[in-house]
Amino acid sequence: MRLTLVVFLFCCFSGFSQIPNCSLVRGDYLWMSQTEVSVRDYRLFLSKCTKKDSLKNLPNTNLWNNYPFGKPIKDYYFAHPAYLDYPVVNITKNQAISFCNWLTSVLNRANPTRTVLVRLPTEKEWESAARGNNPYAIFPWGTEGMRVESGKNQGKMQANFIRGKGDYMGIAGSLNDGAAITAPVRSYWPNDFGLYNMSGNVSEMVAEEGIVKGGSWNNRADWLRIDKKQYKVGASPEIGFRYVVELVTLPFDPSKRKPLSLTKRFFTHYFSALNDTLLMAKYEVTNTLFSLFQSEMQQEPMLYSESCRDSLWYGLFPYSEKWARNYSWHPQFSEHPVVNVSYWQAQQFCAWFENQYELIFHEKVSIRLPTESEWVLGARGGLSNSPYPWGGPYVRNIKGDFLANHNPKMSEPENVFGYDTLSLSNFFHSHFTDQHDFDGEAVLAPVDAYFPNGFELFNVAGNAAEMILDSHYTKGGSWKSNSCYLQINSKESWNHKPNPFTGFRVVLIKKHTGN
Repeated sequence: MRLTLVVFLFCCFSGFSQIPNCSLVRGDYLWMSQTEVSVRDYRLFLSKCTKKDSLKNLPNTNLWNNYPFGKPIKDYYFAHPAYLDYPVVNITKNQAISFCNWLTSVLNRANPTRTVLVRLPTEKEWESAARGNNPYAIFPWGTEGMRVESGKNQGKMQANFIRGKGDYMGIAGSLNDGAAITAPVRSYWPNDFGLYNMSGNVSEMVAEEGIVKGGSWNNRADWLRIDKKQYKVGASPEIGFRYVVELVTLPFDPSKRKPLSLTKRFFTHYFSALNDTLLMAKYEVTNTLFSLFQSEMQQEPMLYSESCRDSLWYGLFPYSEKWARNYSWHPQFSEHPVVNVSYWQAQQFCAWFENQYELIFHEKVSIRLPTESEWVLGARGGLSNSPYPWGGPYVRNIKGDFLANHNPKMSEPENVFGYDTLSLSNFFHSHFTDQHDFDGEAVLAPVDAYFPNGFELFNVAGNAAEMILDSHYTKGGSWKSNSCYLQINSKESWNHKPNPFTGFRVVLIKKHTGN
């Protein structure tokens, strides 16, 4: 039995890896509908609208009159059951957006533990999905020809389009590709992602204004190329759409949240001794640890709330809404480094952390941000004159694995010195790939990721740039930095204000007591 949107809406699914009629196309947070939205789907949408909205969103079937043989198609295409599984056409972009908004509300009501956003794909998203697992594909089926090249279907057309003069809404179209105008949404063969008709059938709207992709039943083969675009405004019998489903708030089960307790065992395992009096935290301060601090300091109005911190993610890179809605509080990110905190907030944390230690051990110590010399001592891990914490001059090990979380795509001239949000936003929109980037993470990684140095310190280079006591710069580089900023002697300027790239770790200094 074919899975349709009707099944989709009334199916209580436990995980987003199995959304009916959708395929995962990026990371673990972006799905695309396997088919163009059908007449059946769109009629269901209209049936759930108010009478006023239903009338406002009706397709303009009169547009068929501009085509030969348009009169019978006009009367039957949207009304007759025979066309239920054909792509809906003759709707405007605003009407397509109304459909997406409706579907968003339906899905979020059906699954209150998570939040999704249904929308039109961007042109870049559309092209990436059309290529499937072949980044060099010219057409969605992976070959340069328009016919199946081998097997039992050899010689058959792989899409619905026009091949030459006279092949127009008539016998030639039906004989060659099985469709005189549009074809059912699951016609031909899907690409590697399981997406049907990414090229041909109907041109598809994208988020960018006035652009359609993929070519239609009324286009020549060249317009079916993935890299091609057409500039068309308004409704047309040649234009339909498909949607993407973006997961923006992750599923959350409160029973699975692990509470953190500060005990002797915690502190003993948290610090590593650099010498007799100086200890350094093995990890960057995590979201969980910082949230514990916040929960005990709620009376302090100047401390940013989690929602305020997370708002700094918005617009930084594509799909940043996932981080903006989840990063500081969701268990998936509990062991990731806290970011979007100011220098002042880090100092307040250190004072609180010091007090917690003294209450447990009944011992006077100083817990604070490290000086540059202390940070360098810890970063070297017992080695001398090494450029990176792991010793060698390279950022990969002998297996080819990256040794730190940084931005290997960024060339040195592209690296943004300091934290110019606008420049970074422009950079990430053109360079961001997905959750599993070249070095294992596109954004921040858990604090115990990658490999520790000789002092068992994790992520001294990369992940989050680390604050230094009484300094307007950070050390170690971050997930956005070029590899040269991962070097121990490098530094990046910082204005002490919160941003998504800067976190901190602390040092503990033991105080000698007299006899």
